Order: sequence, then C-alpha cells, then structure tokens
Amino acid sequence: MTDQRNAPRPAGVTMRQLRAFVAVAQDESITRAAQRLHLTPSALSMLISSLEGELAVRLFERTTRRIALTDAGLELLPSIKKVFENLDDAFDGLRQLSDRRSGRFAVATSPLLAATLLPPLLAGFRVRFPGIRVDLFDLPVDGIAQAVRSGQADFGVCTADTEMPGLVLTTLYQDRLMLACQSDHPLAERREVRWAELAGEPLALLRHGSGLRSLVERGFSEIGEPVQPAFEVAHVTTAVGLVEAGLAVSILPSYALSSARSPGVVAVPLTAPVMERNIVALTDGQRQLSAPCEAFLTHFKSGVTGLAASSSQKKNRKKPAGRA
Repeated sequence: MTDQRNAPRPAGVTMRQLRAFVAVAQDESITRAAQRLHLTPSALSMLISSLEGELAVRLFERTTRRIALTDAGLELLPSIKKVFENLDDAFDGLRQLSDRRSGRFAVATSPLLAATLLPPLLAGFRVRFPGIRVDLFDLPVDGIAQAVRSGQADFGVCTADTEMPGLVLTTLYQDRLMLACQSDHPLAERREVRWAELAGEPLALLRHGSGLRSLVERGFSEIGEPVQPAFEVAHVTTAVGLVEAGLAVSILPSYALSSARSPGVVAVPLTAPVMERNIVALTDGQRQLSAPCEAFLTHFKSGVTGLAASSSQKKNRKKPAGRA
C-alpha cells in the first residue's frame, strides 16, 4: 500500500483554481459562482476540471440539475477556506502597517503638556514614523474637549479626573506629584519626602481653580495640615522659576520637571500620601481613531514612563559650581 504522507504533492495548483473551488462549493452553481468571480461559466468549469486533474480526485458531483461536493471535496473545503482566511488576515495586517506609516492627525493638549511632555515624544515618533504628519494644538484645558468634539483635533491629551459627556477617557499614564527644590536644599538628596516634612517650607503653588492645586490641597488635607503658600501663581513655569531663584519649593507633576531648564532644580517623589493624577487620551466615542492616531498613542504609552522618570534622576546630578 502507498503511504499517502509520502505521495508526491501537486505543484501546479493555483490560487485561481482554489478560489474557483470555494466559490462553486459555496454557491452550488457554476453559473452563480462565475457571475460572482466575473468569469464565464466555461472558464470556471475549466478551472475546476484542471484542479481536479492536478489533485487526481473528483471534487464535485455534477448532474443536470445541481452540483454538489464529493466526500473528497467536503474534506478539502474547510482547509482551503482556512488558507484564504489566513491570507486575508495577513493582507489586512500589511494594509494596517502601511496605514500606520503614513497619514496625518491632529492632537490637542494643554500648554504645559505641549511644552514639556509632548515635544520629546513627538520627536521619537517622527523617527519611527517619518511619513506621518502631526498637527499640535496647545489650548486652554477647557478648549481641549471642544476641539475633540468639533473635529478640530482627532484626540486630546490632558489631565482629567472626571467624566466628560460624549467623550471617552483612556488613561495613558499615572503621573506622581513631586517636590521641586534646589539641588542644595536639605531635602534634595532624599529618596522620598513625606508631605508632613513640607510644613514651614515656602511653597509656590498654582492658584485656586486648577486641578493641580486641588490635588495639592488633598495631599495636605490627608495629613491634617493647612495649605499656606508663600506664592500663588498661574503657570507652572513661574513656580519653577521661583524654585530656581531659591525663593520657594513647589509641588509639581513629574513631567513638568522632566524638562526643567535649570540643572539646579531637582525633583523628589512625595510620599505619605502618594498623590497621582491621570494623563488621559480624550477621544470622541462616535469616531474611530485612524491607524496613525493609534500608533502615536501606543508610542506615548511606551515612551512616557522614561521621560517622566528622568525628572527624579536629576537629583543625582552634581550640584552646580558655586553653590554651598
């Protein structure tokens, strides 16, 4: 008896023949299958006959009224359909890869994120996807949601702790509040600083009405201490400037300090309690994100951790010359 596993395999079978086989099997009609494949019935019949000849087996029983699969055809059909499903998946993957490497999208974000976290992430994204153009809108916080709703931006990146009607919030990163101080400050060399240790320190804080100020107040509330800032400012950059000048310490997000211009300003994680805020992607639930948008958000998640961590590494740098 011949071992079927060692039998020679047909080498002349073509994709056209296999597609013809599947179409006829599904339609149970040469005429209907031919119309669907944009072939003449005779051309389709020739494809089926040549496939049967190549395989040396009958795949269909033909009568004047109908055409039906033989036992061999019934056994072959699921395997061939699986082949085409795998091919379709592979081709879809290639198309998605191509889509992710070209195109354009617009992102809306806050001025602080646009000045600190987004530029290095966008630079890394451009290296990976040079064919994708990015439009960046730095907007007031309340303008980000409107830009997404109106379609001006494909998505937003912001800090948000509450739901926004009609929009989907997806957490990209949890950012931790840090103590910002001069490198020669007594707390600068600590691995962590407890909130209670800030009592009596001259604080530069954002004014009431900002999400960051609310989070800072929650931190002090948890240890039962009042908030008594030495300076109340409107912008994070102002707070960093006051720290740099030695006039205050501040409590700021790690990403805001990762790009602090002065090497003399360091960031130390705050603990007891640990206070975090979510950086989220803001999307319209009625619109599907394009492949380039998805590529950027994936890049954001993978790249943001290292960028934010760089702020805490600054405290390991040497003190600037001339400082006591």
